[in-house]
Amino acid sequence: MADYKNIISFIKLKEGGLSSATTDTASKNSAPCGNGSNGKPYHTNKGVTWATFKGLSSSLGYSATCANFIQMPDSIWGKIYKESYWDKMQGDRVKNQAIANTFVEMAWGSGVGSNTSTRGAIPYLKNFFKKDYNKSFSTITEIVDYVNQLDSQGKSPELFEKLFDFRKNLYVSFNQPSNLKGWLNRLDSFYFLNKPYALSTGNKIGITIGAISIILGVTLYYKYGRIK
Repeated sequence: MADYKNIISFIKLKEGGLSSATTDTASKNSAPCGNGSNGKPYHTNKGVTWATFKGLSSSLGYSATCANFIQMPDSIWGKIYKESYWDKMQGDRVKNQAIANTFVEMAWGSGVGSNTSTRGAIPYLKNFFKKDYNKSFSTITEIVDYVNQLDSQGKSPELFEKLFDFRKNLYVSFNQPSNLKGWLNRLDSFYFLNKPYALSTGNKIGITIGAISIILGVTLYYKYGRIK
């Protein structure tokens, strides 16, 4: 099964620290915790928006103070990531690491969504499987069951490629030109690092090739910084 720790370093690398960028829709709900170099209030830290940080504080057991938001200690960030994104997408149940990481990246960027909503990772995945696989699902549980079935058939690499294309088209459909380049750069970087993991867990040869590819890919990524 997939390991929730696998994608943490990627998310943190891409998110950076405090943000007060006005091109981000999160700026509509900024934090009362100081301003960035552009003179605008902070709204996000390490990829966690003020609205999310404040909204999850009670259920996850931390105080929604400015000190905690500005510092964003790993103890808080880790709870938000694991319990509100990874667990909500049932990452622990997904057999293939690349597919689990894809699901969680979608949730991290667009929200988890729900079985009845139209925006968020779950409804987007429901649309994807209906369009590309002619499969109708009501819950994330059903989706995970199906992707595990595909993995047992050696079809995770194909699924990973299709999800990549779907996500690229989804970003374009959002019609946010000021953010599109950054989103696509992150998507390319994610693809580069995760493609080796997509090799089916049931394919022993694939696993060996995948392990070699992962080592080589990570080495080249951090040495040459393919995507900044």
